[in-house]
This record gives sequence, structure tokens and C-alpha cells, in this order.
Amino acid sequence: MRVIRMGKGRMKRARDSQRPYRELSLIYDELVGDTAFECWKDNFEALVTRYCIHFEVAADVACGTGHAAGYLAGRCATVYAVDASPEMLEVAESKMRAKNIVFLEQSFTELELPEPVDLLTCNFDSLNYLLREEDLREALARFALSLKAGGYCVFDMNTTRELEVEWGTAAFVHRVSMGMAVWESEWDPDSRTNTLRMTNFIRSKNGLFRMSEETHRERSYDTEFVMGLVFGAGFTWAEARDARDLTGVGEETRRVQFVARR
Repeated sequence: MRVIRMGKGRMKRARDSQRPYRELSLIYDELVGDTAFECWKDNFEALVTRYCIHFEVAADVACGTGHAAGYLAGRCATVYAVDASPEMLEVAESKMRAKNIVFLEQSFTELELPEPVDLLTCNFDSLNYLLREEDLREALARFALSLKAGGYCVFDMNTTRELEVEWGTAAFVHRVSMGMAVWESEWDPDSRTNTLRMTNFIRSKNGLFRMSEETHRERSYDTEFVMGLVFGAGFTWAEARDARDLTGVGEETRRVQFVARR
């Protein structure tokens, strides 16, 4: 059965004209989703082999347009695909025809799955969108509570190097088949936050372009701090790796791959 369950605060989100992933959902896969998924899949398969991860019921939180959820659905009995963006869920549901995917509209701090799962994934620096330490702590606690004893959580986060140096304060223009997107990036060292202002020009069916604006904010957290929150949430074991090649985390690491067991 494939269901969308509405989360709290949906009407408030609907009134926010610049909330993330409104219009971006239409061009997300071509911009970053397709490429990011292939990198994630390689890492995930390596992690499953390395840690002997077995799962029959899984959840992909912040599922976006559904790449990872669709992949997991081919490997287990049930997948819960969770996202706070109704637009992203709409795209995901239109793409994913697997009958064993259940779609849920929930935020990190509202996460409440219908049943405990063997595996929970959260990909593509989604947790960096939590700008308050207490929200990150709550999200990780809910991740742990969503897992069966012995279950695994696999998630990644951008580092300060990625947000400050690689993104930094700059402007980028991305062209896609449906139009283009202008990204203006600004790093704030005091809050350790990168603000990405997107102006999207998306071609409609009549050939005209529709302009929309979105604001995306990501905060960097030290790896040691995140690991402390992971153990505080109730996980019994955890490891952090460089997401590029699954080696140790260092000064050049741009994204950290976390693996934790409840």
C-alpha cells in the first residue's frame, strides 16, 4: 500500500513562499539527484558488505525524489519513504511504482514510523538543514527509537570545509533541460551556516519560463560532536568515515558518512 500521511505544520510550510524544495523538486534530479544517488549507492553497497547489514523493513528519511527509497524497495519487504516536502514526495510517488513503498510526510523532529525498522538511511546532507543543536539531537533520538534492537542507521553530513571552502561565498549558474538555476552562496563563520539562495527559471508547458526563489540553509557540525549525539541518542556503536572513499575523516573531508547500530 502506498500512502502519504500528512505531518504537523503543513499549512505553515505551504505559506512560506521561499521554503526549500518547492520548485527545485521539478529539476532536482537533473541538477544533483541522479549523480548523488549513484555515489550513495556505491557507498551503501560497500557499507552493507563491510558491516553485514541485513534488513527486511527500512526507512529512508528526507527521501527527496525517491532514488534511495526505490533502491531499498528492491532489496526488502517494506520501505517507508519520509520527507517534509510535499512537492518532493509528489515527484517521488510519481516515479516509484513499487507497491512496498509507503510515503510519509513528516519532519525530522516529528518522525514517527508505523513500525520499528531494521535500517534507517538519511542521505545527501539532509541533517545539515537542522540549524539548532537541539533539533539535531531530537532527530537522532527519533532515528534510534525508529530502529529495532541491533538495527543500523546510515547517514551523511557536510563538513565545514564543504560549506565554507567548496561552497563558500560565490555564485553558480546551472543549466538543465527545463531551464536554469542561479545559486548564490554565502558563508557565515559566526553561525557556521551556509545560506544558498536559489533563483529558478523553469519552462512550463506553454514554453514560458516561471521564476521562483528558494532559500536553503545548512549548518556544519564537528564530527566529534555528532558522534556524541549519536551515542547520547541510544546507539551502542558508531563509526565516521570520509564519504569519498570510506577512509578516515581528515581535514580535507568534505562529507562524513556515519554508520551507527542501536
